[in-house]
Amino acid sequence: MASPATGTRRNSSLLRWGIVVAATAILAVASGGRFLIGVVFDQVREGFSLSHGDLGLVVSLSILVIGTTQPAVGWLVDRLQARFVAAGGLALLAIGLIITGRASSVWELVIGYCVFVALGLAAVSPVTVTPLVASWFVKRRATALSIVNAGGSVGQLAIVPGLTVLVVAVGWRDAYVLLGAGLFLVGVPMILWLLREREGEAAADMAQVGCSVRTALSHRSFWELSFGFFVCGFTMAWLMNYFVDYSLDQGISRETAGFGLSLVGGASILGTLITGRWADRRGSVVPLSVVYALRGLGFAGLLLAGSNVPLVLLALAVTGFSWSSTVPLTSALCADIYGRRALGTIFGLMFAIMPIGSAVGSALAGELRDLTGNYTVSLLANVAAGLLAAAVTLLVQARPIFARTEAPTAEQPAPVIAD
Repeated sequence: MASPATGTRRNSSLLRWGIVVAATAILAVASGGRFLIGVVFDQVREGFSLSHGDLGLVVSLSILVIGTTQPAVGWLVDRLQARFVAAGGLALLAIGLIITGRASSVWELVIGYCVFVALGLAAVSPVTVTPLVASWFVKRRATALSIVNAGGSVGQLAIVPGLTVLVVAVGWRDAYVLLGAGLFLVGVPMILWLLREREGEAAADMAQVGCSVRTALSHRSFWELSFGFFVCGFTMAWLMNYFVDYSLDQGISRETAGFGLSLVGGASILGTLITGRWADRRGSVVPLSVVYALRGLGFAGLLLAGSNVPLVLLALAVTGFSWSSTVPLTSALCADIYGRRALGTIFGLMFAIMPIGSAVGSALAGELRDLTGNYTVSLLANVAAGLLAAAVTLLVQARPIFARTEAPTAEQPAPVIAD
């Protein structure tokens, strides 16, 4: 007969992993709104009579709003329950998608996509769920965060092909409206029902373990990891916003391109889970460097593949393996180096660099396409960026910069902090 202590540990374990499932589902639900613009980029551009560069700037503005509000989201998460922040964000995302789908002018498009959608995506992001999940795990933190961040890839794998079919059937405008309505009616209640904060003395103790924001900002590794996030955003912007258009230039069908994006999501799930386990066993620095190297090599393969569909899909699989791994590996390093005390704000400041990279990458790729008539130069820029991030990441010092007065247990750190 199991002892009460054994039953308590079992229930605690089930609760922890239940939180992981809930957080994963939230990011999966939100991912459809993030990836739909890449599926319909050419249709939106033609519908509003915009050039590649003009629509790229609209997307970049949205990404900049996401980036600049991430620290505020992290600050809110440090002070409020994560489920309320995420629920509010998903509601804003849903409203923004509906406004975007019904927009009749460029200004309405900007309001819907660059304000409501952007603010919603900012609040339904890894910045919101990372501190929550990190508070439930220590020993298997990288694995738990990897599973959660695979949620975006699960959504990409499941939603992008469906959205592609939906766009073909009803048009991009109605697709946006239907997705927004679904997120509002299903996603918001899911968040409020499923997400749970850690409570009790253990949670209060953990909240005090870590360094201050000022200390983190003065630490060299903060900026090395932030550079990696810049490159992550820079490279992701190209694939999300321009891959379908690039494929059409190469004579590849929209349906095949949509399948390619879903393949990125599938490979991302595998890569995230493998690198998460690797990081829990050997540390996160080397896996993160390998991930960035694969990102650059994937873009090199895409450039060399041309219109050869099997080679294009192979290059996308390599890129996909690295797609979502950067966030859980970086967030696990943040929790290990800086602790839980101000993790939401610290990770929010760092994560804000990724949308800035996306904005730069999106705007640059669009302008280069208009200037050169193709995507060759922007693909080369992505190759170089990935390889440079791999080199910089190897310099990260993963040691904690906050003190503990006693060793942590398997799933609970010591309840003290020195800054």
